[in-house]
Amino acid sequence: MLSNVLFVDGEAAKAGLPVSTYARAVLTRRKVATRQTPLEDKMLFELKRCGVNLHQIVRTLNFGNSVPNDTADVLEELNAAIAKVGASYDA
Repeated sequence: MLSNVLFVDGEAAKAGLPVSTYARAVLTRRKVATRQTPLEDKMLFELKRCGVNLHQIVRTLNFGNSVPNDTADVLEELNAAIAKVGASYDA
């Protein structure tokens, strides 16, 4: 019984929630996400930034315009960001 209490305490702490809020979410079958670290926040921001740039390039191409001059730079940044994410997770 004590191990169950410790498990719930630990899972609530991972999610950054009080035990009561965590228990309510679990009992009502809501998804409980773990809290992101500052490093994960920075990586997500960087990947989103690269994705927005890539989307703008694709949109330009879909409208029949020529390939933008900075396409190679954007792809290089995206590859670098993906490599950083992979390295941080030892992938």
